[in-house]
Amino acid sequence: MSPRSERAAREPVFNLPAVIVASLAVLAIVHIVRVYVLTEAQASWFIAAFAFIPIRITGPDIPGFYWPGGLAGDVWTFFSYAFLHGDWMHYAVNGLWLAAFGTPLARRFGSVRFLIFSLLGAAAGAAAHMLLYPAGTSPLIGASAAISAQMAASARFAFSAGGRLGGGIARSDADFRPALSIVEMFRDRRIVAFLGVWFVFNLLFGLFFTPPGVTTSSIAWEAHLGGFVFGLLAFPWFDPVGRARRA
Repeated sequence: MSPRSERAAREPVFNLPAVIVASLAVLAIVHIVRVYVLTEAQASWFIAAFAFIPIRITGPDIPGFYWPGGLAGDVWTFFSYAFLHGDWMHYAVNGLWLAAFGTPLARRFGSVRFLIFSLLGAAAGAAAHMLLYPAGTSPLIGASAAISAQMAASARFAFSAGGRLGGGIARSDADFRPALSIVEMFRDRRIVAFLGVWFVFNLLFGLFFTPPGVTTSSIAWEAHLGGFVFGLLAFPWFDPVGRARRA
């Protein structure tokens, strides 16, 4: 067993990695500042500056009108929208999913890979949303696309033999089990059922839930799907366990 696996085996189940705790804290601080510190006008500017709004990217230039942040903002909003949440319930739901699915992935990837992977998952979600709604004017917010990427990546190894969802007793190195290939995943009925439930849940959540903390904002199921597909396909590029096995 590798030293990293031995450390993971000694960690209590409820002991979250530092990067997960820090992520939860940052998301909470951003929400506190937006809701309780900024004035209404400042909060509106904050949403315009950091939420992802497709029309900002795809719309024509309007003389005399400038989006906050300019061209740089066109880039950073692909990532920054993931730090915003509509209300505390929205934050709590995402926080629970982050703790559940981000924890095993953070242990496997390490903090730096985990953060880069999550940010790119958020960007993939924004891109998927823009692809389907190129003229969308509602601000997209929430960490769900990034968490969907984490969930998909975790499924690549959680269902392996000895993994946390692999059936039977999980091994002490459950978070470092060999990953399944895409073909192996879709041959496993458990994983297909898991993916089906996830897709239906996100579709219903996206269609019928609107965070009340931001007027006309949206939680888009297609952004979740974009993040999930990214996580499923990009996992091998980040996985240090897979590289060690190939070596």
